[in-house]
Amino acid sequence: MGNRLKFLFKNKRLGKNLISKRRFNRQEFPAFFNMCLRFLRLFALILGVPAMSWGAAQSLDYPNKPMRWIIPTAPGAGTDFTARKFALIAGDALAQPVIVDNRSGGSGMIGLDLIASAPADGYTLGFISVSQFIDALLMQKFIFDASKDFTPISILASTPLVIVANINSSFKSLRDLIVFAKAHPGEISYSSGGSGGLTHLAMEVFLAQAGIKATHIPYKGSGPALVDLLAERVQLTFSTPPGVMQHIKVDHLRALGLATLSRSALMPEVPTVAEEGVPGVVISTWYGLIGPANMNAELVKKISLAISQASQAKSIQDSMQASGIDAQVSSPEDFAKLLALEKKQWLDVVRKIDFRKDK
Repeated sequence: MGNRLKFLFKNKRLGKNLISKRRFNRQEFPAFFNMCLRFLRLFALILGVPAMSWGAAQSLDYPNKPMRWIIPTAPGAGTDFTARKFALIAGDALAQPVIVDNRSGGSGMIGLDLIASAPADGYTLGFISVSQFIDALLMQKFIFDASKDFTPISILASTPLVIVANINSSFKSLRDLIVFAKAHPGEISYSSGGSGGLTHLAMEVFLAQAGIKATHIPYKGSGPALVDLLAERVQLTFSTPPGVMQHIKVDHLRALGLATLSRSALMPEVPTVAEEGVPGVVISTWYGLIGPANMNAELVKKISLAISQASQAKSIQDSMQASGIDAQVSSPEDFAKLLALEKKQWLDVVRKIDFRKDK
């Protein structure tokens, strides 16, 4: 310790110059920063003051540069749309810009891998939906385990799922769809954001409950899946209100039914699937913020609290609801509990409908 203190005071001119030129930070000089932190801890102990933990120091310093949110989907879908909304909120709340980085492919695994392998310093986080979480569950050998490979930060929003058809189709309601499918087996196709994703599983649950069949056309993300529905290359898809609201408003798509227990304030004119004669289809999606494993708890709490407080503003709540998003920011602990519950529930659904990844 004595030699280190001698070095510190002998080189105080160097330290002064670095600080005055605003070039000093722990990323560039980790050894020097750690030495100063140890000195401050020793000084605090001498004075009888509780020493500041590394996590507290990191939390106070964060963020001091732009942050990156990796989105494991293509641009244009509900996850991307919601992520960009919350990126603006987080950027304002934390006084640093949030850069949205879309990394689609591999049913979301490419983006999840980038998140899992990033430094646990809070500057690279991931914005995911339940769909990417399910994809990770269904991949052989469970490529990612949310409880081990990531740090849950916060659930940010939830939204129901809705079955939509092209406005030019003959389907004015789910009842019309079911009647047609039974009379013309094999003539209906539907798109999804990828095999094993939420929109795929949701449609398989609906088809099983309705007693009909349709051909599955998987895409690399919900955005491309929606594009082909708009182009009338497929007849149906499951989506979230944020992904389709604008197309419904301009009469490009028609909402046929919501996978909810009761009608939603987000789309009050749309009946539930149960109202259309198909009970047992209650599926919603959530959006959440995660980080690499082993993030400091104090840093995680700071990020979650900042976004939670900022998103409570009435103007933001109104804007979110108008876009089909129900902003519900949770604590890191509640998000961790949800992930454990979702894992069990979705594996039960997969067994119930006898789903296979290569289906």
